[in-house]
Parts: sequence; structure tokens; C-alpha cells
Amino acid sequence: MLGMATFFVGIGQLLSDFGIGAAIMHARTADRRVLSSCFWLNVAVASTLAAAVVLAAPLIGTFYHRPDLAPVVAILSFSLVLSGLLVVPSTLLVRDLRFAAYTSAQIIGSLVGAIAASGLAFAGFGVWSLVAQPLCGTATVLVACSVSARWYPRFEYSWAAVRPLVRFSSALLGTNLVGYVNRNADSVLIGRVLGAGALGFYAMAIQLMLYPLQQVSSVFVRVLLPTLMQLQDDVSRLRAAYLKTVACIALVTFPIMGGLFAVADDFVYVVFGSAWTEMTPVVKVLAWVGMLQSVGTTVGTIYLSTGNPAVALRVTLIGAPVLISGMAAGLPWGILGVAIGYAAASFSFFYYSLATALRLIHVTLADFHEGLVRPLGATIAMVGVVVLANILMQGTEPSHRLAIGVSLGVVVYGAASFVVNRAQIAELIAIAHALRPKASS
Repeated sequence: MLGMATFFVGIGQLLSDFGIGAAIMHARTADRRVLSSCFWLNVAVASTLAAAVVLAAPLIGTFYHRPDLAPVVAILSFSLVLSGLLVVPSTLLVRDLRFAAYTSAQIIGSLVGAIAASGLAFAGFGVWSLVAQPLCGTATVLVACSVSARWYPRFEYSWAAVRPLVRFSSALLGTNLVGYVNRNADSVLIGRVLGAGALGFYAMAIQLMLYPLQQVSSVFVRVLLPTLMQLQDDVSRLRAAYLKTVACIALVTFPIMGGLFAVADDFVYVVFGSAWTEMTPVVKVLAWVGMLQSVGTTVGTIYLSTGNPAVALRVTLIGAPVLISGMAAGLPWGILGVAIGYAAASFSFFYYSLATALRLIHVTLADFHEGLVRPLGATIAMVGVVVLANILMQGTEPSHRLAIGVSLGVVVYGAASFVVNRAQIAELIAIAHALRPKASS
């Protein structure tokens, strides 16, 4: 049920930001009057959206044929106000490359949200424990970021001061909205047509796919965006920084998703139980989509760092009907059909979006692929060995087979990477060392 509610609240969260954070970074300099004006504009927009979501909550419940969804949506709408308050202080930390402070705030927020949810769940509050998690977590991140940034708004507002930033952010807002619909249309279609049970299986498979994007790619992108914006006048250095980052992401995310594919049967059975085995083939399909998207998520940094949010909006609008049609076409075959349709559409849209973005920094597809070949080759070798080992271990206890498969995968990928990819490994270590002083400064 929560997955149904968060789709609509998520749209509100995008609107409450409306791209002003990226606009602040792109502007390079913004005085206190500009920042205070951005803050109050965000608060006004977020509060208006929260009120709109509260009013629309009964209609959302009707859409899903779940009247009990309305109060959940209404309470979740308060997260919009918190998100609006968070935009400026969190942007200042990222803009100033204070990644340690930003990451610490995120970690503390996640822990507080998890503790709140666990406590309420233990007390028998059911779905409300899951509602409390994002509210408590976001509130904690807001406090931590505000304290770390040491910035607080003044009671002043100037439309003239924020107008140039709003022009930049308007196209970015459109891109984010269309992209959000693209990413979540499958869940809406499944929830509406196939029901809450099917949505539960699919949503969990999606969460597994998103893990490397949330835990790895998003970290690199947070570092990459302000870095590229500082290099926007030096295309050669910008290009080199982008390609190195993509290669480092692939080095980490490809084996995670390839390994998930190889051990999916045992992983789902051991971690989730026999009742969840219906999602196993969906996990296998989405593992390859996750691999693709882990590097594809970096494309947005090119559009923003080169000052081309309008191009990003055009590309996203072209991709929307392709992605949604692919998902809808698979509905007659259940959640696996939706996953396959999503995968096929994602592959075609990925290359269209990638080719368009790379032209802006004079990078060819061959240049892009060059950094991916070695991680992909090592990953395929690992998958082959683990799959073969699983076949030979048929009849073994699933938990034992899973442990052996994971261990074997780590060893094979590490050995293969050491043989064919030592340069990228050294580069990843060098980037980590280079970032450490900036993060702690």
C-alpha cells in the first residue's frame, strides 16, 4: 500500500525542489539574499503542494480502489514541506564539496528513520511505522545539514534575485517530472491492473535493482556534478573527469548486479523465503537493467554542467512514450512481462540519451565503452563461473550454495579484475584518496 502512496507524494517532492538546487550550483556564486529568496520560494511551493496532496488524497485512494490509502497519503504529504526546507542547506554542502558532512547527515537520517519505523512496528502501528520512516529521516537530515552548512535564511525575498535561477530550473523540473513518471509508471500500471500482491513482488525486485544506484552511483554523481560544474569552461578536463567516473561506477556496480543475477534463485529463497520466489525471474531481468542504469544515471550531469537542461527535457519527453509503452505491452504476461518490456525499452532509450549527451562534451560512444569493457568482461566471467558452480551444487542446501556462490563470485571478479583491470582499480583508489582531504575540510 505504501508503494501506491509514495508515487504521488514523490511527484510532489520533485515539484517542491523544482530544480533550484542544481541552479544554485550552476550559478557558482549566490549571495545571502539569493539563497534566502530561494529558501522562502521553496517553502512556499512545498507548502502549497502539501496542501494539494492532502486535498487529493481521497481521489488517490479511489484511483487504487483503496479508501484506506487516503490518510496515509495525507500524512506523507508533510514530507514535502521538509524536503522544501532541506534544498538550500543540502545544496550548499554539495556545492562546497563537503561530501563527508552531507553523507553523515544522510546516514544519521537513515538510522533515525529506521529506528523510528522499527519502534512503531514493534508497538503494532503497522503501515504507519513505514510512514514515520521518511518523515523522521528527512527531519533529521534537515537538522544535520543546517547545522553543518551553518547557514540560516534571513527574512527577505527578492523575485529579481531568483528569476535567473528559476529559468534554469524550470527545464530541469520538467525533466525530473517526466523522468519520475518514466521510472514509476510500471508500479502504477501493476498496482492498477495486477493488484497490490503483484506490486509487492515487483516493488521488492525494483528495490534490489536500485541498490547500486542508491548506494554507489548516487554517491559518485553527488561528487561528479559539482566537479563538472567547476570544469564547465574546460571541456577536455570535464570529459576526462566524466569518463573516469563512469569507469569507476562500472567497476563497482557491474559485479553487484551480475552477482545478483547469478545467485538470484538462492538469494530470494534464503533472504525473503519461499513465498517470494515469484519475483526471482523479475530480479534476474532487472539485474541487467540496473547494470545499465548505474552508468546511465551519470548522463544528467552532462546536461546540467554544460548548461543544457532544455536538451535533457527534450530527450526525456521523447523517451517517455517508449518506456511506458514497453511496460504496458508486458502487462498481459504479469510482472515478468512488465520487467522484460521495461528492460527492452530502457536499452533503446539509454543509447539515445547517451549519444545526445556525449556530443555536448565531444565524447564518442567508443570512448564511453572503453571504460566499461574490462569491468563487463570480468563480470561476465564471474557470472559464468558462479552459474556453473550452482549447477554442479544442485541438491546442496540453498543457504550453503548462496554463501559459496557469493564467495566464489568475489574471488573470481577480484582475480579477473587484477589481471585485466589493474589500471582502473588504481584509478578508483586514487580518486578515493583525492576526495578524502576535500571531504574532511
